[in-house]
Amino acid sequence: MGGYTPRMHRHAGAVLFALVCCLGGTGCTSVEDDSDQPSGPVWDLERAEILTWSANDSRFNQDHAVEASGLTDSGRYLYATSEKYWRILQIHHDEEISVRVIGLDVPGRTELEGIGFADGTLFLCDEAHAAVYRVELPDEGGLAAVEPDDRLPVEVLQLEGPDIQAGKIGVEGVAVTADGDRLWLLLERHGNPDTGCVSRIFPLRVGPAELVQVGEPIEIALEDCNWRLTGLDLWRGELLALKTQYPGERYEIISIDPATGRWRLMLEMTDLLRGVREEGWNNNVEGLAVTEDGVLWMVSDNAWTQIIDDPTPVVADEGTLLIRIPPAEGSR
Repeated sequence: MGGYTPRMHRHAGAVLFALVCCLGGTGCTSVEDDSDQPSGPVWDLERAEILTWSANDSRFNQDHAVEASGLTDSGRYLYATSEKYWRILQIHHDEEISVRVIGLDVPGRTELEGIGFADGTLFLCDEAHAAVYRVELPDEGGLAAVEPDDRLPVEVLQLEGPDIQAGKIGVEGVAVTADGDRLWLLLERHGNPDTGCVSRIFPLRVGPAELVQVGEPIEIALEDCNWRLTGLDLWRGELLALKTQYPGERYEIISIDPATGRWRLMLEMTDLLRGVREEGWNNNVEGLAVTEDGVLWMVSDNAWTQIIDDPTPVVADEGTLLIRIPPAEGSR
């Protein structure tokens, strides 16, 4: 069943809490603090824990290419996508970390990226097909009876409104309200070095068999086209996203007001995530989620295999990073 070994990873850099906004393509300007915003750091990087973990499926362990991408919290478990292997990972994260592998009946050559949870349902985005899937979960505890070779049925939701193309640099994140009525879909990057690049977040209404765009997409202007957004979550009524630069290996967490598009820097992660590579971890973090106890969780993609639909993940040299960052004192 696995287990975990927490290691405190000291981070000497200060947590940045600048309030910044980007409105459409007009660029970034400073804005004043709102009185209802937190007055200090939300998460304590000094107490960040890197967890070693293993799974109870013999075909999935840390020398295999998990390629974890999206992450979401159901209140009971964390769920992560296993990008190129038509799987999701159900992560039990209480006193002991354990992972169950669950197959999905997705189309061939799917690349699962973002994932969101609402009222017993998972929503997942597929970068390769520019698609969003809905998966009705059986009772979460009942997933223990799902055999490794079983695949849960998947519903393809029709996208009405968003102009999204299939392929790389595509849909990367999903966030959904607790009642499952509203969903935000992240396009990680759009544009080119001549015109400038933005990340787009499409606000959508969830229908019986479709997702309908409601209003204009939020555009987050990027410093250059090496930046992108990934790993979307809904937190305290705002969207939480990971902002990364590659090449350059810089990492930030930002919070976005879904009504205005105004965003602010919440956490500077560069020193921490650059440092883990020295210890054999991959720092290509793509998924993040905040659990009900205020803990920030992050997961990384541990391989670049270019292999899709392989029933058994290939061997990978680097371990998947699962990181836990507790809330700062007084921030909850």
